[in-house]
Amino acid sequence: MSVELVMPKAGLTMIEGTISTWKVEDGVAVKKGDVVMEFENEKTTMECEANADGFIKILAQVGDVVKVGEAVAIIAESKDETNAAKVEAPQETQDASATVDVCEVVMPKAGLTMIEGVVGEWKLAEGETVKKGQAIFEFENEKTTMECEATADGILHQVAKTGETVKVGHTVAYVAATKEAYDALIKGATPGSQAMCANECEVCHKSVALAMAEGAPQGGNAVARDGHVRATGLARNIAKSAGISLTLVGGTGPNGRIVAKDVYAYLEAPKVAPIAAPEVKNVHPSGEVVKISLSGRRKSIAKNMRKCFETMAPLTVFAEVDVTNLMSMRQKYVDKAEVLGCKISMNDMLMLATVKMLKKHPMLNSTFDGETISSYPYVNLGMAVGLAEGLVVPVLKNADQYSLLEMSKALRDLALRAKDDTLVGGEQSGATFTVTNVGMYHIDFGTPVISPPQVGILGFGTAKKKFVEYKGEFCPRTMMHMMLTFDHRVFDGREAGEVLGDMKQLLENPELIFV
Repeated sequence: MSVELVMPKAGLTMIEGTISTWKVEDGVAVKKGDVVMEFENEKTTMECEANADGFIKILAQVGDVVKVGEAVAIIAESKDETNAAKVEAPQETQDASATVDVCEVVMPKAGLTMIEGVVGEWKLAEGETVKKGQAIFEFENEKTTMECEATADGILHQVAKTGETVKVGHTVAYVAATKEAYDALIKGATPGSQAMCANECEVCHKSVALAMAEGAPQGGNAVARDGHVRATGLARNIAKSAGISLTLVGGTGPNGRIVAKDVYAYLEAPKVAPIAAPEVKNVHPSGEVVKISLSGRRKSIAKNMRKCFETMAPLTVFAEVDVTNLMSMRQKYVDKAEVLGCKISMNDMLMLATVKMLKKHPMLNSTFDGETISSYPYVNLGMAVGLAEGLVVPVLKNADQYSLLEMSKALRDLALRAKDDTLVGGEQSGATFTVTNVGMYHIDFGTPVISPPQVGILGFGTAKKKFVEYKGEFCPRTMMHMMLTFDHRVFDGREAGEVLGDMKQLLENPELIFV
Protein backbone atom coordinates (compact mmCIF):
# COMPACT_ATOMS: atom_id res chain seq x y z
CA MET A 1 0.00 0.00 0.00
CA SER A 2 1.27 3.46 -0.83
CA VAL A 3 0.58 6.66 1.10
CA GLU A 4 0.87 10.29 0.16
CA LEU A 5 3.29 12.69 1.83
CA VAL A 6 1.62 16.10 1.83
CA MET A 7 2.75 19.65 2.51
CA PRO A 8 2.23 20.09 6.30
CA LYS A 9 0.35 23.01 7.83
CA ALA A 10 3.05 24.50 10.05
CA GLY A 11 1.15 27.50 11.37
CA LEU A 12 -2.34 28.91 11.63
CA THR A 13 -1.88 31.23 8.64
CA MET A 14 0.10 28.89 6.41
CA ILE A 15 -1.62 28.10 3.11
CA GLU A 16 1.37 26.97 1.04
CA GLY A 17 5.02 26.10 1.39
CA THR A 18 8.11 26.22 -0.82
CA ILE A 19 10.30 23.13 -1.04
CA SER A 20 13.86 24.13 -0.03
CA THR A 21 15.68 20.82 -0.41
CA TRP A 22 15.12 17.09 -0.55
CA LYS A 23 17.15 15.16 2.01
CA VAL A 24 16.69 11.89 0.10
CA GLU A 25 16.93 10.86 -3.53
CA ASP A 26 14.02 9.70 -5.65
CA GLY A 27 13.33 5.97 -5.25
CA VAL A 28 15.36 5.33 -2.09
CA ALA A 29 14.04 3.48 0.95
CA VAL A 30 12.93 5.62 3.89
CA LYS A 31 11.75 4.90 7.41
CA LYS A 32 8.79 6.49 9.14
CA GLY A 33 10.10 9.55 11.01
CA ASP A 34 13.09 10.10 8.70
CA VAL A 35 13.58 13.72 7.65
CA VAL A 36 13.03 13.65 3.88
CA MET A 37 12.46 17.31 2.98
CA GLU A 38 12.87 20.90 4.15
CA PHE A 39 10.24 23.51 3.31
CA GLU A 40 9.75 27.22 3.93
CA ASN A 41 6.58 29.01 4.97
CA GLU A 42 6.09 32.72 5.54
CA LYS A 43 8.04 32.61 8.83
CA THR A 44 10.69 29.94 8.93
CA THR A 45 12.25 26.80 7.47
CA MET A 46 11.08 23.46 8.84
CA GLU A 47 11.65 19.77 8.23
CA CYS A 48 9.12 17.24 6.95
CA GLU A 49 9.31 13.62 8.07
CA ALA A 50 8.25 10.45 6.27
CA ASN A 51 4.83 9.25 7.45
CA ALA A 52 5.44 5.59 6.57
CA ASP A 53 8.14 3.05 5.74
CA GLY A 54 8.76 2.39 2.05
CA PHE A 55 10.25 3.72 -1.16
CA ILE A 56 9.80 7.40 -1.94
CA LYS A 57 8.63 8.80 -5.28
CA ILE A 58 9.19 12.57 -5.36
CA LEU A 59 6.39 14.52 -7.06
CA ALA A 60 7.31 18.16 -6.28
CA GLN A 61 10.74 19.58 -6.96
CA VAL A 62 13.00 22.06 -5.14
CA GLY A 63 11.57 25.56 -5.53
CA ASP A 64 8.02 24.37 -6.14
CA VAL A 65 5.30 26.17 -4.20
CA VAL A 66 2.83 23.56 -2.90
CA LYS A 67 -0.48 24.23 -1.17
CA VAL A 68 -1.03 22.79 2.32
CA GLY A 69 -2.48 19.29 2.06
CA GLU A 70 -1.31 18.66 -1.50
CA ALA A 71 1.02 15.77 -2.25
CA VAL A 72 4.77 16.34 -2.51
CA ALA A 73 5.72 12.66 -2.69
CA ILE A 74 4.38 9.11 -2.56
CA ILE A 75 5.80 6.47 -0.22
CA ALA A 76 5.18 2.98 -1.59
CA GLU A 77 5.81 -0.41 -0.02
CA SER A 78 7.73 -1.72 -3.05
CA LYS A 79 9.81 -0.54 -5.98
CA ASP A 80 7.08 -1.75 -8.35
CA GLU A 81 4.62 0.73 -6.88
CA THR A 82 7.06 3.62 -7.32
CA ASN A 83 7.52 2.59 -10.96
CA ALA A 84 3.75 2.56 -11.37
CA ALA A 85 3.58 6.02 -9.84
CA LYS A 86 6.17 7.26 -12.35
CA VAL A 87 3.98 6.16 -15.25
CA GLU A 88 0.77 7.48 -13.78
CA ALA A 89 2.02 10.89 -12.60
CA PRO A 90 1.70 12.64 -16.01
CA GLN A 91 -1.86 11.36 -16.39
CA GLU A 92 -2.74 12.97 -13.08
CA THR A 93 -1.42 16.32 -14.29
CA GLN A 94 -3.29 16.12 -17.58
CA ASP A 95 -6.53 15.13 -15.88
CA ALA A 96 -6.34 17.73 -13.13
CA SER A 97 -9.80 19.00 -14.00
CA ALA A 98 -11.44 15.61 -13.45
CA THR A 99 -14.24 15.53 -10.90
CA VAL A 100 -13.30 14.24 -7.44
CA ASP A 101 -16.22 12.55 -5.68
CA VAL A 102 -14.72 12.35 -2.19
CA CYS A 103 -11.75 14.08 -0.57
CA GLU A 104 -10.18 12.91 2.67
CA VAL A 105 -9.43 15.27 5.58
CA VAL A 106 -6.56 13.95 7.69
CA MET A 107 -5.04 14.99 11.00
CA PRO A 108 -2.41 17.59 10.01
CA LYS A 109 1.18 17.56 11.23
CA ALA A 110 1.37 20.90 13.04
CA GLY A 111 4.92 20.67 14.33
CA LEU A 112 8.06 18.59 13.90
CA THR A 113 7.37 16.43 16.96
CA MET A 114 3.62 16.01 16.49
CA ILE A 115 2.57 12.37 16.03
CA GLU A 116 -1.10 12.63 16.98
CA GLY A 117 -3.77 15.18 17.78
CA VAL A 118 -6.99 15.33 19.76
CA VAL A 119 -10.11 16.33 17.85
CA GLY A 120 -11.72 19.32 19.54
CA GLU A 121 -14.81 21.28 18.58
CA TRP A 122 -16.43 20.61 15.20
CA LYS A 123 -17.18 23.92 13.49
CA LEU A 124 -19.72 22.27 11.17
CA ALA A 125 -22.31 19.57 11.78
CA GLU A 126 -22.48 16.17 10.10
CA GLY A 127 -23.93 16.52 6.58
CA GLU A 128 -23.43 20.29 6.44
CA THR A 129 -22.14 21.97 3.27
CA VAL A 130 -18.53 23.15 3.48
CA LYS A 131 -16.39 25.43 1.30
CA LYS A 132 -12.71 24.89 0.49
CA GLY A 133 -10.57 26.75 3.05
CA GLN A 134 -13.35 26.86 5.64
CA ALA A 135 -12.39 25.78 9.18
CA ILE A 136 -14.20 22.52 9.92
CA PHE A 137 -12.74 21.41 13.26
CA GLU A 138 -10.23 22.31 15.96
CA PHE A 139 -7.50 19.96 17.12
CA GLU A 140 -5.08 19.98 20.02
CA ASN A 141 -1.47 18.81 19.88
CA GLU A 142 1.14 18.85 22.62
CA LYS A 143 1.56 22.61 22.39
CA THR A 144 -1.57 24.44 21.29
CA THR A 145 -5.02 24.35 19.70
CA MET A 146 -5.33 24.93 15.96
CA GLU A 147 -7.96 24.78 13.22
CA CYS A 148 -8.09 22.39 10.26
CA GLU A 149 -9.55 23.62 6.99
CA ALA A 150 -11.45 21.81 4.25
CA THR A 151 -9.43 21.02 1.13
CA ALA A 152 -12.47 20.99 -1.18
CA ASP A 153 -16.10 22.05 -1.51
CA GLY A 154 -18.76 19.51 -0.63
CA ILE A 155 -20.72 17.81 2.14
CA LEU A 156 -18.99 16.98 5.43
CA HIS A 157 -18.95 13.43 6.79
CA GLN A 158 -17.31 13.19 10.23
CA VAL A 159 -15.23 10.09 11.00
CA ALA A 160 -13.53 11.04 14.26
CA LYS A 161 -15.45 12.43 17.21
CA THR A 162 -14.71 15.21 19.67
CA GLY A 163 -12.13 14.04 22.21
CA GLU A 164 -10.81 11.26 19.98
CA THR A 165 -7.02 10.97 19.54
CA VAL A 166 -6.04 10.57 15.88
CA LYS A 167 -2.55 9.92 14.53
CA VAL A 168 -1.06 12.38 12.04
CA GLY A 169 -2.15 11.48 8.51
CA HIS A 170 -5.12 9.38 9.64
CA THR A 171 -8.66 10.15 8.55
CA VAL A 172 -10.72 12.66 10.53
CA ALA A 173 -13.44 13.38 7.97
CA TYR A 174 -14.45 13.16 4.31
CA VAL A 175 -15.83 15.88 2.05
CA ALA A 176 -18.21 14.44 -0.55
CA ALA A 177 -18.62 16.45 -3.76
CA THR A 178 -22.21 15.26 -4.34
CA LYS A 179 -25.22 14.09 -2.36
CA GLU A 180 -24.86 10.67 -3.98
CA ALA A 181 -21.24 10.38 -2.82
CA TYR A 182 -22.24 11.47 0.69
CA ASP A 183 -25.06 8.88 0.83
CA ALA A 184 -22.57 6.24 -0.30
CA LEU A 185 -20.25 7.22 2.54
CA ILE A 186 -23.04 6.87 5.08
CA LYS A 187 -23.86 3.42 3.70
CA GLY A 188 -20.29 2.29 4.24
CA ALA A 189 -18.60 2.71 0.86
CA THR A 190 -14.92 3.66 1.04
CA PRO A 191 -13.07 6.38 -0.90
CA GLY A 192 -10.53 4.71 -3.16
CA SER A 193 -12.97 1.96 -4.23
CA GLN A 194 -14.54 2.15 -7.71
CA ALA A 195 -17.94 2.79 -6.15
CA MET A 196 -16.72 6.00 -4.52
CA CYS A 197 -14.06 7.52 -6.75
CA ALA A 198 -13.44 6.50 -10.33
CA ASN A 199 -10.84 9.25 -10.80
CA GLU A 200 -7.17 9.16 -9.91
CA CYS A 201 -6.11 12.45 -8.31
CA GLU A 202 -3.73 14.08 -5.81
CA VAL A 203 -6.46 14.88 -3.32
CA CYS A 204 -7.64 11.30 -2.89
CA HIS A 205 -5.92 9.39 -0.10
CA LYS A 206 -5.14 6.49 -2.45
CA SER A 207 -5.67 6.06 -6.19
CA VAL A 208 -7.86 3.28 -7.57
CA ALA A 209 -5.05 2.00 -9.78
CA LEU A 210 -2.67 1.54 -6.84
CA ALA A 211 -5.41 -0.02 -4.76
CA MET A 212 -6.06 -2.59 -7.50
CA ALA A 213 -2.33 -3.23 -7.93
CA GLU A 214 -2.05 -4.02 -4.24
CA GLY A 215 -4.67 -6.74 -4.56
CA ALA A 216 -6.10 -5.70 -1.21
CA PRO A 217 -8.46 -8.22 0.36
CA GLN A 218 -12.12 -7.22 0.53
CA GLY A 219 -12.55 -8.31 4.09
CA GLY A 220 -10.65 -9.48 7.15
CA ASN A 221 -8.89 -7.81 10.03
CA ALA A 222 -9.69 -4.08 10.21
CA VAL A 223 -6.85 -3.34 12.64
CA ALA A 224 -3.86 -1.91 10.79
CA ARG A 225 -0.28 -2.69 11.79
CA ASP A 226 -0.01 0.65 13.59
CA GLY A 227 -3.07 -0.16 15.73
CA HIS A 228 -5.51 2.12 13.87
CA VAL A 229 -8.95 0.53 13.34
CA ARG A 230 -10.29 1.03 9.82
CA ALA A 231 -14.02 1.78 10.11
CA THR A 232 -16.62 4.13 8.67
CA GLY A 233 -17.95 7.00 10.73
CA LEU A 234 -21.40 5.41 10.96
CA ALA A 235 -19.89 2.13 12.19
CA ARG A 236 -17.95 4.03 14.86
CA ASN A 237 -21.11 5.80 16.01
CA ILE A 238 -23.07 2.55 16.29
CA ALA A 239 -20.24 0.83 18.18
CA LYS A 240 -19.86 3.79 20.53
CA SER A 241 -23.60 3.87 21.27
CA ALA A 242 -23.58 0.13 21.94
CA GLY A 243 -20.50 0.38 24.15
CA ILE A 244 -18.39 -2.13 22.20
CA SER A 245 -14.81 -1.99 20.94
CA LEU A 246 -14.36 -2.06 17.17
CA THR A 247 -11.36 -4.36 17.64
CA LEU A 248 -13.89 -7.15 18.34
CA VAL A 249 -15.67 -6.67 15.01
CA GLY A 250 -14.61 -8.25 11.71
CA GLY A 251 -14.64 -5.95 8.68
CA THR A 252 -16.20 -6.90 5.34
CA GLY A 253 -15.82 -3.55 3.59
CA PRO A 254 -13.06 -2.62 1.13
CA ASN A 255 -9.58 -3.34 2.49
CA GLY A 256 -11.17 -4.99 5.53
CA ARG A 257 -12.81 -1.76 6.71
CA ILE A 258 -15.62 -2.16 9.25
CA VAL A 259 -18.97 -0.92 7.94
CA ALA A 260 -22.30 -0.46 9.74
CA LYS A 261 -23.66 -3.90 8.85
CA ASP A 262 -20.60 -5.54 10.45
CA VAL A 263 -21.36 -3.86 13.78
CA TYR A 264 -25.04 -4.85 13.56
CA ALA A 265 -24.03 -8.45 12.75
CA TYR A 266 -21.75 -8.52 15.78
CA LEU A 267 -24.49 -7.15 18.05
CA GLU A 268 -27.02 -9.72 16.79
CA ALA A 269 -24.67 -12.70 17.07
CA PRO A 270 -25.08 -14.95 20.14
CA LYS A 271 -22.52 -14.14 22.80
CA VAL A 272 -20.70 -16.43 25.19
CA ALA A 273 -21.79 -15.76 28.76
CA PRO A 274 -19.17 -13.55 30.41
CA ILE A 275 -17.18 -14.85 33.33
CA ALA A 276 -18.48 -13.41 36.56
CA ALA A 277 -16.18 -10.79 38.06
CA PRO A 278 -14.68 -11.71 41.41
CA GLU A 279 -16.32 -10.18 44.44
CA VAL A 280 -14.58 -6.99 45.54
CA LYS A 281 -14.02 -6.76 49.26
CA ASN A 282 -12.71 -4.04 51.53
CA VAL A 283 -13.90 -1.23 49.25
CA HIS A 284 -12.51 2.11 50.37
CA PRO A 285 -15.26 4.17 52.06
CA SER A 286 -14.48 7.25 49.95
CA GLY A 287 -15.92 5.59 46.83
CA GLU A 288 -14.64 4.51 43.44
CA VAL A 289 -11.19 5.06 41.98
CA VAL A 290 -11.12 8.09 39.69
CA LYS A 291 -9.43 7.41 36.35
CA ILE A 292 -8.24 10.42 34.38
CA SER A 293 -7.23 10.12 30.73
CA LEU A 294 -4.22 12.14 29.68
CA SER A 295 -5.02 15.14 27.51
CA GLY A 296 -3.29 15.53 24.16
CA ARG A 297 -0.82 18.02 25.62
CA ARG A 298 -0.13 15.96 28.75
CA LYS A 299 0.28 12.78 26.68
CA SER A 300 2.76 14.49 24.37
CA ILE A 301 4.73 15.82 27.35
CA ALA A 302 4.91 12.28 28.74
CA LYS A 303 6.20 10.95 25.41
CA ASN A 304 8.79 13.71 25.19
CA MET A 305 10.05 12.96 28.70
CA ARG A 306 10.33 9.29 27.87
CA LYS A 307 12.07 10.05 24.57
CA CYS A 308 14.74 12.04 26.40
CA PHE A 309 15.81 9.07 28.51
CA GLU A 310 15.39 6.51 25.72
CA THR A 311 17.36 8.33 23.02
CA MET A 312 20.12 10.21 24.86
CA ALA A 313 22.46 10.08 27.86
CA PRO A 314 21.29 13.00 30.04
CA LEU A 315 23.46 14.10 32.97
CA THR A 316 22.76 16.99 35.37
CA VAL A 317 25.42 19.08 37.10
CA PHE A 318 24.85 21.80 39.73
CA ALA A 319 26.50 24.98 40.93
CA GLU A 320 25.57 27.58 43.55
CA VAL A 321 25.99 31.20 42.55
CA ASP A 322 25.94 34.50 44.47
CA VAL A 323 23.25 36.68 42.84
CA THR A 324 23.36 39.53 45.37
CA ASN A 325 24.79 42.00 42.87
CA LEU A 326 22.45 40.79 40.13
CA MET A 327 19.39 41.40 42.32
CA SER A 328 20.70 44.85 43.26
CA MET A 329 21.07 45.74 39.59
CA ARG A 330 17.60 44.41 38.89
CA GLN A 331 16.16 46.58 41.67
CA LYS A 332 17.67 49.67 40.04
CA TYR A 333 15.87 48.77 36.81
CA VAL A 334 12.61 48.23 38.73
CA ASP A 335 12.92 51.70 40.28
CA LYS A 336 13.18 53.11 36.73
CA ALA A 337 10.25 51.07 35.36
CA GLU A 338 8.30 54.18 34.31
CA VAL A 339 11.25 55.46 32.32
CA LEU A 340 12.00 52.08 30.74
CA GLY A 341 8.36 51.35 29.93
CA CYS A 342 8.43 47.88 31.51
CA LYS A 343 9.42 46.11 34.71
CA ILE A 344 12.62 44.13 34.25
CA SER A 345 12.36 40.72 35.93
CA MET A 346 15.03 38.46 37.35
CA ASN A 347 14.13 35.94 34.64
CA ASP A 348 14.85 38.52 31.90
CA MET A 349 18.39 39.00 33.20
CA LEU A 350 18.96 35.25 33.56
CA MET A 351 17.82 34.70 29.98
CA LEU A 352 20.09 37.45 28.62
CA ALA A 353 23.06 36.00 30.53
CA THR A 354 22.25 32.55 29.11
CA VAL A 355 22.29 33.92 25.55
CA LYS A 356 25.72 35.49 26.15
CA MET A 357 27.03 32.20 27.55
CA LEU A 358 25.67 30.22 24.54
CA LYS A 359 27.58 32.43 22.09
CA LYS A 360 30.78 31.30 23.84
CA HIS A 361 29.71 27.62 23.93
CA PRO A 362 28.17 26.89 20.49
CA MET A 363 28.22 23.13 21.12
CA LEU A 364 25.52 23.65 23.76
CA ASN A 365 23.46 25.68 21.29
CA SER A 366 22.97 22.73 18.96
CA THR A 367 20.84 19.71 18.10
CA PHE A 368 21.84 16.07 17.67
CA ASP A 369 19.97 13.49 15.59
CA GLY A 370 22.10 10.54 16.68
CA GLU A 371 24.61 10.94 13.87
CA THR A 372 25.16 14.64 13.15
CA ILE A 373 25.55 17.61 15.50
CA SER A 374 24.04 20.83 14.11
CA SER A 375 25.46 23.96 15.77
CA TYR A 376 23.55 27.17 15.06
CA PRO A 377 24.91 30.71 14.49
CA TYR A 378 21.78 32.15 16.12
CA VAL A 379 20.05 31.46 19.45
CA ASN A 380 16.39 30.43 19.43
CA LEU A 381 15.72 30.42 23.16
CA GLY A 382 12.93 28.29 24.59
CA MET A 383 11.31 29.47 27.84
CA ALA A 384 9.43 26.87 29.90
CA VAL A 385 6.05 28.17 31.11
CA GLY A 386 4.12 26.05 33.60
CA LEU A 387 0.32 25.89 33.21
CA ALA A 388 -2.30 23.91 35.13
CA GLU A 389 -2.85 21.62 32.13
CA GLY A 390 0.84 21.11 31.39
CA LEU A 391 4.09 22.71 30.30
CA VAL A 392 4.42 24.90 27.21
CA VAL A 393 7.68 26.23 25.79
CA PRO A 394 7.34 29.38 23.67
CA VAL A 395 10.47 30.20 21.67
CA LEU A 396 12.12 33.62 21.32
CA LYS A 397 13.67 33.46 17.84
CA ASN A 398 17.06 35.15 17.32
CA ALA A 399 17.31 35.97 21.02
CA ASP A 400 20.95 36.96 20.54
CA GLN A 401 19.77 40.06 18.64
CA TYR A 402 17.76 41.46 21.60
CA SER A 403 18.73 44.05 24.18
CA LEU A 404 17.61 43.55 27.80
CA LEU A 405 14.66 45.90 27.33
CA GLU A 406 13.57 44.27 24.06
CA MET A 407 13.95 40.80 25.54
CA SER A 408 11.89 41.69 28.61
CA LYS A 409 8.98 42.91 26.49
CA ALA A 410 9.16 39.97 24.08
CA LEU A 411 9.36 37.34 26.84
CA ARG A 412 6.45 38.90 28.72
CA ASP A 413 4.33 38.85 25.55
CA LEU A 414 5.15 35.19 24.88
CA ALA A 415 4.45 34.16 28.49
CA LEU A 416 1.07 35.95 28.58
CA ARG A 417 -0.05 34.44 25.29
CA ALA A 418 1.15 31.00 26.42
CA LYS A 419 -1.09 31.27 29.48
CA ASP A 420 -4.00 32.47 27.31
CA ASP A 421 -3.37 29.63 24.81
CA THR A 422 -3.10 32.12 21.95
CA LEU A 423 0.38 31.31 20.67
CA VAL A 424 0.43 30.90 16.89
CA GLY A 425 2.17 28.27 14.79
CA GLY A 426 5.96 28.44 14.84
CA GLU A 427 6.17 30.16 18.23
CA GLN A 428 6.71 26.82 20.02
CA SER A 429 9.13 25.17 17.61
CA GLY A 430 12.70 25.60 16.44
CA ALA A 431 14.34 26.10 19.85
CA THR A 432 18.11 25.54 19.95
CA PHE A 433 18.31 25.72 23.77
CA THR A 434 15.82 25.94 26.64
CA VAL A 435 15.77 27.68 30.03
CA THR A 436 13.51 26.72 32.93
CA ASN A 437 13.22 28.92 36.01
CA VAL A 438 11.54 27.06 38.88
CA GLY A 439 12.50 29.55 41.60
CA MET A 440 8.96 30.93 41.87
CA TYR A 441 7.76 27.43 42.84
CA HIS A 442 10.07 27.36 45.88
CA ILE A 443 12.25 24.67 44.32
CA ASP A 444 15.90 24.94 45.33
CA PHE A 445 17.28 22.66 42.61
CA GLY A 446 16.27 19.74 40.42
CA THR A 447 17.14 17.86 37.22
CA PRO A 448 15.62 19.57 34.15
CA VAL A 449 14.72 17.27 31.25
CA ILE A 450 16.08 18.00 27.78
CA SER A 451 13.69 18.31 24.83
CA PRO A 452 15.23 16.25 21.98
CA PRO A 453 16.90 16.96 19.61
CA GLN A 454 18.33 19.79 21.75
CA VAL A 455 21.40 18.80 23.74
CA GLY A 456 20.99 20.92 26.87
CA ILE A 457 18.70 22.78 29.23
CA LEU A 458 19.60 25.24 32.00
CA GLY A 459 17.51 25.60 35.15
CA PHE A 460 17.47 28.12 37.99
CA GLY A 461 16.19 27.56 41.54
CA THR A 462 14.96 29.79 44.33
CA ALA A 463 17.19 32.68 45.42
CA LYS A 464 17.73 32.58 49.21
CA LYS A 465 19.75 34.56 51.72
CA LYS A 466 22.50 32.57 53.42
CA PHE A 467 25.58 33.18 55.55
CA VAL A 468 28.50 32.49 53.24
CA GLU A 469 32.14 33.48 53.01
CA TYR A 470 32.54 36.66 50.99
CA LYS A 471 35.81 38.56 50.68
CA GLY A 472 37.35 36.76 53.62
CA GLU A 473 34.45 36.99 56.08
CA PHE A 474 31.04 35.38 56.64
CA CYS A 475 28.06 37.59 55.84
CA PRO A 476 24.51 37.27 54.43
CA ARG A 477 24.42 36.94 50.63
CA THR A 478 21.63 35.94 48.22
CA MET A 479 22.47 32.52 46.75
CA MET A 480 20.83 30.50 43.98
CA HIS A 481 21.39 27.09 42.41
CA MET A 482 21.93 26.53 38.68
CA MET A 483 21.21 23.13 37.10
CA LEU A 484 22.59 22.15 33.70
CA THR A 485 21.33 18.96 32.07
CA PHE A 486 23.34 18.01 28.98
CA ASP A 487 23.53 15.13 26.51
CA HIS A 488 26.67 13.23 27.52
CA ARG A 489 26.97 11.83 23.97
CA VAL A 490 27.74 15.32 22.66
CA PHE A 491 30.14 16.71 25.26
CA ASP A 492 31.62 15.82 28.63
CA GLY A 493 31.73 17.11 32.19
CA ARG A 494 34.70 19.37 31.46
CA GLU A 495 32.74 21.63 29.10
CA ALA A 496 29.67 21.42 31.35
CA GLY A 497 31.82 22.72 34.19
CA GLU A 498 33.10 25.53 31.96
CA VAL A 499 29.51 26.47 31.09
CA LEU A 500 28.53 26.75 34.76
CA GLY A 501 31.76 28.62 35.51
CA ASP A 502 31.03 31.20 32.81
CA MET A 503 27.44 31.59 33.99
CA LYS A 504 28.69 32.07 37.55
CA GLN A 505 31.06 34.78 36.33
CA LEU A 506 28.27 36.61 34.50
CA LEU A 507 25.70 36.41 37.30
CA GLU A 508 28.10 37.41 40.06
CA ASN A 509 29.41 40.28 37.94
CA PRO A 510 26.25 41.35 36.07
CA GLU A 511 27.91 44.31 34.36
CA LEU A 512 29.71 41.73 32.18
CA ILE A 513 26.35 40.67 30.69
CA PHE A 514 26.19 43.97 28.81
CA VAL A 515 29.81 44.06 27.61
